[in-house]
Amino acid sequence: MMESERLRWLRKNQSKLRVGKYHNLNEYNSNGETHGSNIGKRVVLPSSYVGSRRYMDQLYFDGMAICSYVGFPDLFITFTCNPNWPEIQRLLGSVHLKASDRPDIISRVFKMKFDELLSDLTKKSLLGKVLAYMYTIEFQKRGLPHAHILIFLHPSNKYPTPSDIDRIISAEIPDQDTNEELYNLVKTHMIHGPCGFANRSSPCMKDGKCSKYFPKQFQPETIVDQDGFPVYRRRDNGHTVLKNGIHVDNRNVVPYNAKLLTKYQAHIKMEWCNQSTSIKYLFKYINKGYDRITAAIVPNDDGTSNQPQNIDEIKQYIDCRYVSPSEASRRIFSFPIHGRKPAVERLYFHCEGQNSVYYTDFDRINTVLEKPSVIESMFTSWFEANCKYPEAQNLTYNKFVSKFVYVKKKREWKPRQKGYTIGRLIWVPPTTGELYYLRLMLTHVKGPHSYNDIKAVNNVKYDTFWDACFAMGFIGDDREFIAAIKEANH
Repeated sequence: MMESERLRWLRKNQSKLRVGKYHNLNEYNSNGETHGSNIGKRVVLPSSYVGSRRYMDQLYFDGMAICSYVGFPDLFITFTCNPNWPEIQRLLGSVHLKASDRPDIISRVFKMKFDELLSDLTKKSLLGKVLAYMYTIEFQKRGLPHAHILIFLHPSNKYPTPSDIDRIISAEIPDQDTNEELYNLVKTHMIHGPCGFANRSSPCMKDGKCSKYFPKQFQPETIVDQDGFPVYRRRDNGHTVLKNGIHVDNRNVVPYNAKLLTKYQAHIKMEWCNQSTSIKYLFKYINKGYDRITAAIVPNDDGTSNQPQNIDEIKQYIDCRYVSPSEASRRIFSFPIHGRKPAVERLYFHCEGQNSVYYTDFDRINTVLEKPSVIESMFTSWFEANCKYPEAQNLTYNKFVSKFVYVKKKREWKPRQKGYTIGRLIWVPPTTGELYYLRLMLTHVKGPHSYNDIKAVNNVKYDTFWDACFAMGFIGDDREFIAAIKEANH
């Protein structure tokens, strides 16, 4: 209900909202076009709408910005809610209810457990000093929440060698005689399947094979293969557990950390991250969004209607998805679905006179153009800050936000007093022309006072950003493509 109401509100209210370029509005106003309802385009489902495609895309780009600053992630942790936690059973046992009957309790207890886990990792440095992290909360088909967490460790606390990996990750069944508690926890939470020949009806079986590639092969020592992926130690030491009437060994163990498993008593998978090729896949995986189907609503047009067609960005397509009770509870409680640290500031930019202007159908264009928020933008305020603060002269636009913060109400930049933020230039495709070449220049130019300063190379002012890029050597040969590939790799 809440999801549908949010969409209905956006449909109802944003149908009145339009966006146009400042320069274009000036032209329309000069030509006598005074009503906002006649120009611009519709804006539907912005990136601020949690779960929308734009929202997930922005999270992906933010993650890549963090990666470009602190390096590759080191650990990938999946933490799944355990409906048999004592805190849950203590509340439900006396009233003879199942965990599925009280999704509100599931949501609250999981949040408390997750917050404690995040504190252990980031504040208490259980696995080493953490420079950055990001997470997303997802919900299984049966409704139980689970979290995907990426951890970026300080260079002095990384785990580069197989012996280092063995210190924090195990894929073996512990000895029952020496550590019975851990043995029982691994048996309960960290055994995959059984599947394969032992159980061909397992949900993980696809085309006669396990989609998770279990059971694994025995491995005497942990290694990192030629593609950079870890192959964990799984010795043939005779340790087994009885799972669903079938004896399974180390080949069916999901990698785990003994300390975390002992404390949280839930499925808590830990993987050492590939340090080369899989980074984009990993970020796309944790920001893949919700499972959905797409239904098209086709109007019954008999050709007799003369009503004009509204400009609708979503083309009358609706994303239909199942919202579990547990997810609904989490959204009602306003618990976060995603999180990251440090913060990422999305830096918008525009060509001269091409800043986006938002207005409604009922606004008069001349009134819109007189608003200070229209005349000045975050980007043009950056020029003013470069004139005002000497420190800004040595910073590019995306580095600038690490030292300064934008005060939206005053439409000006102020020196940052506390905290830290990573800047990210919004992505624009090469097909945008001058805007794309402006972005290229912004990655190199420091402390410009105007658009003309961005176009200047070696004290020579060029007419266009394309000319400036050509003078810098960004285009005209393979360097443009090499620079794009390097930026993508970072």
